Amino acid sequence: MSELHSPRSLRRLFVKAATARFARNVPDFVRLKRLVAANGGALRNDHAAIRTADPAVAALLVRAARVLGLHREREYLFPAKKLRSFDLQAPGEDAHQFKLFVSQVDLGAFPPQAAQLVAEDCAAQAAAADHGPFLALIEQAERSGGLAAADADRFIGHFVGVLMARPGPPLRRATLQAVAAVSGEAASALALGPDFNHVTVDVHAAGYPGIDDMAAAMRAQGFRLLPAIQGAPGSPLRQTATLAATMDTPVIEADGSTGLAQTEKQFVEIIERGQARDADGAPLWTQDGRPLIFRNFLAANAEKIFDAAATPLRESGLGIRD
Repeated sequence: MSELHSPRSLRRLFVKAATARFARNVPDFVRLKRLVAANGGALRNDHAAIRTADPAVAALLVRAARVLGLHREREYLFPAKKLRSFDLQAPGEDAHQFKLFVSQVDLGAFPPQAAQLVAEDCAAQAAAADHGPFLALIEQAERSGGLAAADADRFIGHFVGVLMARPGPPLRRATLQAVAAVSGEAASALALGPDFNHVTVDVHAAGYPGIDDMAAAMRAQGFRLLPAIQGAPGSPLRQTATLAATMDTPVIEADGSTGLAQTEKQFVEIIERGQARDADGAPLWTQDGRPLIFRNFLAANAEKIFDAAATPLRESGLGIRD
């Protein structure tokens, strides 16, 4: 019997495949890789984020992520954005392990008519995807603790190419407009599907002393960033992001023809993690006496990061951010 890929090994394969596809769609990520290389740093992917409107997709993401050694930890609520989120983490003290941040559109917070339109789109996507072989591979990994090479390839291929995609028909323009009127972030989630909507580069691995320095270097190279860095200096978590580029997205028009809508979907984040603290504000340390680095997320930070990819509704329809 061939040697099995462990969860850690499967996680590396997943990150490599999903990040490569992200790079093909996001020129800012390619530019940032070049900037980091020129700075003598390494590109460490701290985490990636996925948004979905389908509870069944979110549940399957959780189960598939367990095969990668990632487990659900904390929940984060964003009522203003109409999103509910959670993180998927590798257990332990190592904050440098890759993480997933999953956001689910809170359809209960939408007007019934808009929620129904979203449910119809989710059903159309679900009908176009056969996850049966993928579920069989998940069950196999759950029994054995890993996957053989050929099965690992099939698992990663389906995860990245099918689960993290819109396999069905294009979004209806009427659905996109109805959702954008309630939440630009949810509209961007529908337009993209459950792909990485952002990938996050670790500031210190990239060779910068802090996030302010890296953000300044990015601005000098022409990157468009959010107006402020989230998190005060010295806090456990500091983040900022590029603004998602406006992209042409296929949509089904009212007459059944295919048109294009302009949506903001994918961007790049940079992150600086600091020492974690307990509920009383005291610094935390690892079992061998090193600073324990904060490995989760802060809702107040994330809410502002969401602004990097929010498809707005204009009087004339969907359009480019001002």
